[in-house]
Amino acid sequence: MHDDRTASPGKWRRTAASLLCVHDGREILALALPTILTMLSQTLMWTVDTAMLGRVDSASLAAAGLGGVITWCGYSLFNNLSRISGTFVAQAHGREDDELVGHYAWQGMYIALVTGVVLTAMGWYSHALLPWTRNPADVQELTYTYIKWRSLSAIATQVSFAITGFFAGRRDMRAPMWSGLFGNLINVVLDLWLIFGWDGFALGGRTWLAVPAMGIKGASIATSIGTFANAAALIGFALAPALRARYRLHKPRRPDRRALANLIRVGSPAAGENFVDMGGFVMFSIFVGTAGAVQLAASQITIQLLSFSFMPLWGLTTAAGVLTGNWLGAGDADRAAHFGRQTYKLGAYYSLFLAAVMIIFRDHLFGVFTNDPLVLALGPSLVVAAAVFQYFDGVRMVSSGILQGAGDTRYAMIVTAILMWGLFIPVTWYLVVVRDGNVIAAWMGASFCYLLQGWFLWRRFASGRWRAVQIFH
Repeated sequence: MHDDRTASPGKWRRTAASLLCVHDGREILALALPTILTMLSQTLMWTVDTAMLGRVDSASLAAAGLGGVITWCGYSLFNNLSRISGTFVAQAHGREDDELVGHYAWQGMYIALVTGVVLTAMGWYSHALLPWTRNPADVQELTYTYIKWRSLSAIATQVSFAITGFFAGRRDMRAPMWSGLFGNLINVVLDLWLIFGWDGFALGGRTWLAVPAMGIKGASIATSIGTFANAAALIGFALAPALRARYRLHKPRRPDRRALANLIRVGSPAAGENFVDMGGFVMFSIFVGTAGAVQLAASQITIQLLSFSFMPLWGLTTAAGVLTGNWLGAGDADRAAHFGRQTYKLGAYYSLFLAAVMIIFRDHLFGVFTNDPLVLALGPSLVVAAAVFQYFDGVRMVSSGILQGAGDTRYAMIVTAILMWGLFIPVTWYLVVVRDGNVIAAWMGASFCYLLQGWFLWRRFASGRWRAVQIFH
C-alpha cells in the first residue's frame, strides 16, 4: 500500500528543485551571452572614459557622468523606437516569414536615421538647458563639451540599435558582439591618444600624430568615433552574401506607412518608458550635483559599477524578449511564458552573485576610478547601496523585456511614469535637497522605488495578459 506521508517529502524536494533549477538555460544563454558581451563592450567605452577622466580631475569625472546621463536621457526618447523593429523581426522570424523580416528591418532603419538627426541637433544646442541643473559653472561647461561631441554619433547609435534588432530577432547576436568589440577597441586607443595627448613620432623630418591633451573633449570624440565604427561593422555584417540572398537587405524598401505606424504604435510606449526612466535619473543626478562635485563624482562611479549589472541583465532581457517574440509568432504562448520564467531565475542568480562580490570588495572598487580621498570615503557605503539596487533593477528589466517582446508596452510605460515621477524624483529631492541628505541616502531611496517598479511589472507578466497582444495590424 502506498504511503503518502513517506512520498510527500521526496515529492516536495523534487518540486523545490524544479522551481530552483533553470530549464532550457543553455538555449537562453546561447542568445544572451553574445548580447552580454556586446553590452559589456559598450559599457567598457563609458568605463574607460570614466577611469581615465578620474585621473584628470574630479570636475571632469563629474561632468562626464552628468553629460553621459543627459545624453542618454535624450537618446532614450527614441532608443526603444529604433530597437522595436527587433520585436517585429522576432515575431516574423517565428512565423518563418523572411520577406517580413527584411521589410521591418528597413522600416526600423528609416526611423533610426530620422531620430538620429534630431538627437544630434538636441545635443548641439543642449547648453541652453544646462543652467537648470544648478551645477557649478565649471562642471556645466565641461558637461556641454562632452554632450556636444558625443551627440555627433547619435545617428550611428540609432542605426546600431535598428540593425542589432534585425540580428537579435533572428537569434543571431554574433555580429553585434564582434561589432561592439571592434568599436570598443577603437574607443580605447583613441581615449589614450586624445585624453592625455601624445608627442607623436618623427618620420621623414616631420612629427606625425601629435595631439595636445584634450581631456573630456577627447573622451567624447573617442566614444563617437568608436560608435561609428560599431555601426559600420554592423552594416557590413548585415550585407553578407548569405543574408542578402535570404532577406534582400541590400535592396532598399520604400517607407511603408502601415509598417511605420505599427512600429510607432508599439515602440512609442517603450520609448516613453525608457525616457521616463532615464529622465528620472537625470533629475537624480541634478539633485545630487547640487551637493557638489564630490557627491556627483561618487554617484557617477556608482552608476558605472551598476553598469556591470545592467548590461549583463540587459543581455538576458534581450534574450527573453526575442524568445517571447519568436514563440508568440509561432503561436505558442505557453512556451513563451516558460522562457520568461527561466530568464527570471537566471537574472536573480546573477544579481545575487554580483551583490555578494560587490559587498566583499566594497572597500576597493572605487579605487579603480579615482584617487580623490573625499570620493573614496563614500565608496564602501555606496557599493552596498548599489548591490541592493541592482537586484530590484534586474527584476524590472527582465519584466520589461518580456512585455516588449510580446508588444505589451503601454502598461510598463504607465507604471514607470507613475513611480519615477510620482515617487522616485520627489523622494530624491526630499532626501538630498530638503533634508540635506548625502548621496548614500539618495541611493537607498532609489532602491525602494525600483523595488516597487519591479514588483508591478512582474505582476503583469504573471497575469498573462500580454499573451493576447497583436502587433501586426
